[in-house]
Order: sequence, then structure tokens, then C-alpha cells
Amino acid sequence: MTDDRDWRYGPREPGDALAVVDRDTVVSDHLWLVKCISRAIHEHLPQWIDLEDLVSVGTMGLIKAVDDFDASKGARLETYARYRIRGAILDELRRLDIFPSSTRQKLHQLEDAIVDLERGLGRYPTDEEISEKSGLSLQEISSLLANATMVELYSLDEMVSRADGEMNSEVKAAVATHDDPLANLERQEMEHVLVDAIGQLPETERAVLGLYYYDGMRMKEIGKVLNISESRVSQVHSKAILLLRAKLRMHVTG
Repeated sequence: MTDDRDWRYGPREPGDALAVVDRDTVVSDHLWLVKCISRAIHEHLPQWIDLEDLVSVGTMGLIKAVDDFDASKGARLETYARYRIRGAILDELRRLDIFPSSTRQKLHQLEDAIVDLERGLGRYPTDEEISEKSGLSLQEISSLLANATMVELYSLDEMVSRADGEMNSEVKAAVATHDDPLANLERQEMEHVLVDAIGQLPETERAVLGLYYYDGMRMKEIGKVLNISESRVSQVHSKAILLLRAKLRMHVTG
């Protein structure tokens, strides 16, 4: 299956000698990305959610990314596809509405409390301070964090792009910012804020984020390395994301 576009290098110019790459081949070459992202998200979901269903939805996101990709914008196909795949899966999970609205409401309540505390204290709050401010018991917070998923929290590599609250800003960031120097500077600034915020996290939170996002370890593997339960790893991960989201939100809103 071919057309007038070189799927790896963007639209062909008249007389361009580059061979047109078959669309199906490009999709096939990036299926590994769909599987990696699907497994990462599935790890945070209830067991009754089928991994293959996520892979199927993610593959449709990949195909859409290949169809829409324009390399002249300066982005790499893998970067663009990564966001479209994850976005397709998360959109489908939200459509299914597999999590009760009360969970989302409590997560917002928790994040609002953290933002207020960080703004007032000038540091990350303790669990006890968060509990008192949010009106949620420590047990409620632990249970909430253990069961929170990327569907509500988003992952670390989406946080900078989602800091302004726009659902599809990650796609814009993967393409449009290359044409907009101001937007690119703003994104770099947000990345610096995130790096500084990670550096200020408690040691366990930093360790979990490092092992998960940079070393690519699964929650169960991280638990073995840190000698804590898989559920505790999930709690720490969720808390770290909430703390960082609060920091970015403070930076955006002032």
C-alpha cells in the first residue's frame, strides 16, 4: 500500500529520489511501541481489563499517527506516535468510565490540598498535613493512591505537556512547538521546573520514579529492589505524581 508520501521522511518534493515506504511497514515497525505503552498502562488497571484490548486500541492510535504525521514540522514519528497511542488508550478507558466518579473527585480534592499546602509551606507537605488539609484519613489516602491509575494521574512524560490543562497539548508539543520559538521556550521552562521538583522529592519517591521511568522497571520489580510491596510502590508512584502535578500547577497559575 503506497501513496505520494514518504512515511519516514514526510511529503515528497517533485523529483525527490527517496523511495516511498509502505504504510503498513511503518505501522508494523512501530508495533513494539504500542505493546510497551499498553503494558505500562495495563499495569495500573483492574485485572479484568484485557491487555489485548488496549493493544488493539493503541494500534488504531498508531495508524492515525502515521496517517497524520508530517516530518516537516520537525518532530520524530516515534515521538508523535507515542502520544497518539497513549492518548487513544486513555481516551478509550475514560469512555468506558471504569472508575467511579468518587475516586476522581477525591483525587482532585487531594491535589487541591497539596497545591494549597505547597504554596503556603514552600515545601512538599507531609502525609499528616495532607490528611488534615484534605479532610481524608491517612487510610483513605493510602487506599486512593494504591488504586489510582494513569487514567486519572497521567504519567511523568505527559505532565509537562498537560500542565496547561489542555487534553491534547501533548500532540501540539510534539509538532507545533518546533515552529513556535516562544512555545518551545515555555516548554523548556516547564521541563526545568519539573526537574527541580523531582530533585526536591523525598528519597523513596525519587527512587521509584527513577526506576520506573528511566530504568524501565515494572512495579513488582521495583518492589523487590526497594524491599517494599508492589502496592506500596504504586502508592509512592501516585503520591510523587500528585506532588509534581501540584508543583507544575503552581508554576502555571502563580
